[in-house]
Amino acid sequence: MLTIGSFCSLRSNSISKAAVGLFLLTGMLVCPILQVAVQATPPVVKADDKKQPPVLTEDNEVRIGRENAEENDKHVTLVTDAKLAERVNRVGQEIAGVANTIPIPAKWGSSQLKKFNYTFKIVDDKDVNAYSLPGGFIYINKGLIEYVRSDDELAGVMAHEVSHALHHHMVKLQHEQSKLTNFLIPAVAAILIATKAQANDIGNVVNGAYLYMTAKTNTYGVEAEKDADHSAILLLTHTHYNPAGLYSFMLRLAADERNRTYGDLGIFRTHPPGNERAASAKELLTELHLPIHLSDVDPTLLVSISMFKGIGSKPDVAELKWHGVTLCRIYPADDQTAEQRAQKVVKGFNALIDTSLQPYEVHASRDQTKVLARSVVMLTEADATAQNKTIAALAKEVADAVMQVIQRRQLDNSL
Repeated sequence: MLTIGSFCSLRSNSISKAAVGLFLLTGMLVCPILQVAVQATPPVVKADDKKQPPVLTEDNEVRIGRENAEENDKHVTLVTDAKLAERVNRVGQEIAGVANTIPIPAKWGSSQLKKFNYTFKIVDDKDVNAYSLPGGFIYINKGLIEYVRSDDELAGVMAHEVSHALHHHMVKLQHEQSKLTNFLIPAVAAILIATKAQANDIGNVVNGAYLYMTAKTNTYGVEAEKDADHSAILLLTHTHYNPAGLYSFMLRLAADERNRTYGDLGIFRTHPPGNERAASAKELLTELHLPIHLSDVDPTLLVSISMFKGIGSKPDVAELKWHGVTLCRIYPADDQTAEQRAQKVVKGFNALIDTSLQPYEVHASRDQTKVLARSVVMLTEADATAQNKTIAALAKEVADAVMQVIQRRQLDNSL
C-alpha cells in the first residue's frame, strides 16, 4: 500500500479514509495520510474468439481514480453553487487543456503525456485544501476558494493539483514504496531469525523498519510536491493566468505557517517548508524571466478609495488606504471632484507598489506646492488648505504611512 501526505493544508482536516489516494495542495502542514494501491498498466485491448473488433478497456490509472472519486463523493458534501462551479471549471479546464497537449518535463514522476478527462469539484469544507486523484479527478475546498485573492492564485493551486495527475505521482510513489517493502520484509525476517529475537526485540525491529519506510516514503512525497510546484508554473506559462499567482499564494501560506506553533515534523514531514517553496517559486519565475508584480495577482495590495460625503458646506473627501493604513485625504480642486482626483492619484501610486517605494521618496516639491511620491503627484495646495496643514506636514504624514505599510509587510511577509 502507498501512503502519501498532502500539498496544501493550513490545518489538519479529516477526510474519510475511504477516499483513498488524495494529494492535498498547499503544503503548510501534514494533511491526512491516505492509502491507495495503483498498478501502472497500459490500456488493455480485448477481443473474443469470433474476431469481433477489439474494445479498449478503461486505463487502470483512470479506473483507480474514478472508483476512489466515487467513494470520496459519498463521504464529502459537494458545493453545487453554479457561479462557483463555473469559476473553478473555467480555470481548471484551461489548465487541463495545456496538460493534455503540451509536454511538461517532470523533475520527479513520469513525463509520459497521457490525456485525461479532468474533472473539478468543490468540497464544502472551510479548510484551505485541495487534492487530486489519479486520472485527473480534482477537488477544491470551498475554504481555499475563499482564501485565494484572484483567479491567478486559484489557477496556481489548480495547476499544482493537475501536475500530480499529469506526472503520475501516485504510480511513482506506489512503485517506490513497493521496492522498499520488498527489501525490508526479507531483511527484517533475516534479522529476527539470526538473532532469535525476543518479543520486545521484535517490536523494536519492526518499529525501526516502519520508521525507515516512513522516512523514505515521505522523502518521495516531498519530491512529488516539489515537482508539482515546478510544473504548475510551467503549465501556467501556457495559459492567460499569471504564474506569479502561485508565488503570491505560497508567500501567504508561508506566513500563516510561521504564525502557527508546530514542532519539527522530522521524518513525518511530507512537504518542503512553506518559505522554501515560496523561494523556489520565485527562483523559477526569475529564471523564466517572468515579471513578479504581486499587486497584479493580489488586488488587496493595491490602494483603495473610500468616499465620505460632505455635510453642509463641507466638500466630499476621498480617503486613500494602503494595506489598511491611511495614506492621505484628497479634496475637490481644479474643477475635479475628490473622487476623480483620487482615481488619478491611485493609478499613479499603484504603479509604484511593486517597485519598492521607500518613505524618503515621498517629499514636498521644491516650491512647496505638491506632495510627490517619486514623480507621482499625491496632494496639492488645495488639500493642504482644506486640512489647514502645510505641504511639508502632509508629505511627512504620507511618508510615515508608507513606512507603516513596509513594516506591516515585513511582519507578515506578504511580499
